[in-house]
Amino acid sequence: MSFFSNGFFADQQGTPHLLLGLQAHNSSTGIPKMLEKEMHAVSLYGGNLFEAPVYWCEVEKREGEFDFSTVLELMDMCRERDLHLILLWFGVNKNGHPTYCPEWVKADPRRFPLAKGPDGGDVATLSPLAEETRRADIRAFTRFMDFLHRADREIHTVVAVQVENEIGYANTDMDYSDAAQAKYRQPVPQALRGLSLEDSGVKSSGDSWVSCFGRHAHEAFAAWCWADFIQRLATSGKSVCEIPLLLNVMLGENGFEEPGLCYNSGGPVSRVLDIYKRTAPAIDILCPDIYLGNREQYRQVISSYSREDNSLFIPESSPTGIANALNMIEAAADPRFAGVACFGAATALDEDGNLLPEAREVALSMRTIASVAPLLEQRAGTVYAIVQQEFMDKQYLRLPGWHVECLFTSANPSRFGLGSFINPLAPSNRDLMETRGRGLLIQTGENEFYLAGCGIRADFRMRPEIGYERSYVQLTSRMNGTLNFLSVEEGHFEHGTWVTDRFRNGDEANFACFVHRGEVVRIRLNAAR
Repeated sequence: MSFFSNGFFADQQGTPHLLLGLQAHNSSTGIPKMLEKEMHAVSLYGGNLFEAPVYWCEVEKREGEFDFSTVLELMDMCRERDLHLILLWFGVNKNGHPTYCPEWVKADPRRFPLAKGPDGGDVATLSPLAEETRRADIRAFTRFMDFLHRADREIHTVVAVQVENEIGYANTDMDYSDAAQAKYRQPVPQALRGLSLEDSGVKSSGDSWVSCFGRHAHEAFAAWCWADFIQRLATSGKSVCEIPLLLNVMLGENGFEEPGLCYNSGGPVSRVLDIYKRTAPAIDILCPDIYLGNREQYRQVISSYSREDNSLFIPESSPTGIANALNMIEAAADPRFAGVACFGAATALDEDGNLLPEAREVALSMRTIASVAPLLEQRAGTVYAIVQQEFMDKQYLRLPGWHVECLFTSANPSRFGLGSFINPLAPSNRDLMETRGRGLLIQTGENEFYLAGCGIRADFRMRPEIGYERSYVQLTSRMNGTLNFLSVEEGHFEHGTWVTDRFRNGDEANFACFVHRGEVVRIRLNAAR
């Protein structure tokens, strides 16, 4: 089966794969026509990944009897289209609720008790502390993983499995049942001692939850309860099928950031990541579902989940909108970026199977990232995000040896004529003149760069060396800018190897380096003086 290599999903040979694609709607598995449409959408986004759920309520309709035929059908469809597949286990908890539990679980609350709110009333979440609930979900998940091992061990279509979906308590900050409260009164597990949660208000040491975590004690306890449950589930699953396991999260960066009110309490939000890392090490990546349009919030989430012990994989994001189109580029520039998927594949298509106008921008960003995936997979250089935020007409990058000015097409239409292959006055190019410029600049050598994206004109000038007296003369020299190139090549990658489709020269290279529709340009500059 698949495993990790250098922070990436990888095949049995250790070859890394950057995963880019779409996630099916919740009720698509088992409906071939719906799946065909959604997999078609993946191709229009230039993706290589499909994510789809596996329903506990369908694979074990009667207790102890299992049927994985719909999962096998899903795997076969992905194989036919040469798509990687991430399967999402919708088990005991889906977005805080037990909606994907079998009927025999839902109908027996004495055996499978719900958690309690502070008023003593039931909340719509099964308790992760109930032994019968643990046993039933672990048994079903382990049978699923065993099936996966037997069905996919030769072909390796499935690259990872997501355990549950956006877990946690819905509408309460913790379980107030008698059993949970008795557990809460016990000492904090030794592995969690010494952890500090921001803004906890802790001023004394001790072994109780409140003395260790202050005002976040309830959330910390809830996180430990769910992390312990997930660790048992993951460990049992991996005992029969060694494959990367993911845990996705409803972000804590919501509203006024209070558990049970703004998000499910007990999930691996940024505040309690360390609790999960110490309690559930069988989970390979904790993954943020990011639907935030605000750039600063988006970057804050990336910063929280991109860690030495955690690759950055975004399993859910918006399939439409310019905000996600821009933010996706920001994520791709992160040094631990392992991939991104957009939720609701069918949402991106019209009745004829074409991309909706509001989906084209995100698709263009995904195709841009895919065009340089081999460089990202190899960690082949330093990656810079070029993103046209509101009111920006250009972006400046100060690199060790070069000044790089990136002008954006939409803000500088008169500068995009000679040599750019684009007539800014032509009606057919109106969309290119209006789209937000964005792309990735990857420096793979001292004087070698790859530029991929759209709506960008990049101009390079060699920076004067420290202590060089005649810097003005150097900077104003006609030979200092992009005109002084060794080669400018437009091309693509095949099996990780760069292939030149055409050499740009003369008018097509002397007036800066252009990218318009997600293409890639390789730039080799002449540093000789």
